[in-house]
Amino acid sequence: MSPRQEAPQKDAPRLARRDLWSVALGVLAIQAAFSTERRQGLGVAAALSPLRRLFAAEDGGRFLRRHAESFNTNPAFAGPLLGAVARLEERAAGGDVPAGEHARKVKSALEAPFAALGDAYLWNALRPALVLWGGLLAWTAGFWGPVLFLVLYNGVHLGIRVGGVFWGYRQADRVQELLRTPWLRRGIRVGAWAVAAGVFGLALRAWAHPGIPGLLGLAGVAGGFILGRRGFTRGALLAVGGIIVGLVFSLWNGTPHAHL
Repeated sequence: MSPRQEAPQKDAPRLARRDLWSVALGVLAIQAAFSTERRQGLGVAAALSPLRRLFAAEDGGRFLRRHAESFNTNPAFAGPLLGAVARLEERAAGGDVPAGEHARKVKSALEAPFAALGDAYLWNALRPALVLWGGLLAWTAGFWGPVLFLVLYNGVHLGIRVGGVFWGYRQADRVQELLRTPWLRRGIRVGAWAVAAGVFGLALRAWAHPGIPGLLGLAGVAGGFILGRRGFTRGALLAVGGIIVGLVFSLWNGTPHAHL
């Protein structure tokens, strides 16, 4: 539901593109001041601080206090949400008074859904899938395995986290449409299959490796898969295991072992 919009003042202040870039860079440090009381609240206020220039001095102080309240979502998916908040606050500074309160409601209403979507897509699907495939590549191509993981994961992650600020700014109070984006839903499903395929590939590679007992390699990878897919690990154990596999076999490929 959109708030009633008042006609903006003719000389209403507007955000420049550099302001949005400042917000986007601030999103990268949104957890730098994480606390049990405010969660990401202080990081959100710092990221949105370039918007203070839209308000008078006393209103700018209230603006920062309002956005320093408790807030917690997936750090990457905070980008689109704060972009939408920036647009709504810009409207409020231009005379659309209800937009300021609506910005607060949008944050409160979407922080949990965005957290769930971001965790499922980035941390439970994309990250474990890429570390497993990076580990498999590291076994045969050395350092290119970690490079694959870093380039692909950060390309997607930073695209959402930084580029999402500009997308959210354009969407404003329609930012909730991100929850219905088909490619995110498909990505979660594909990620689950990619994780299974990566585990299977590592199991076969461990089975065939002359320096690793086949049953031990298979049991280790299968155990990591089972634990990593359990809800209580949220994929973290599997991701860490994949990174370790990649680093170990990067070193293995770079070490002479013809005598083994």
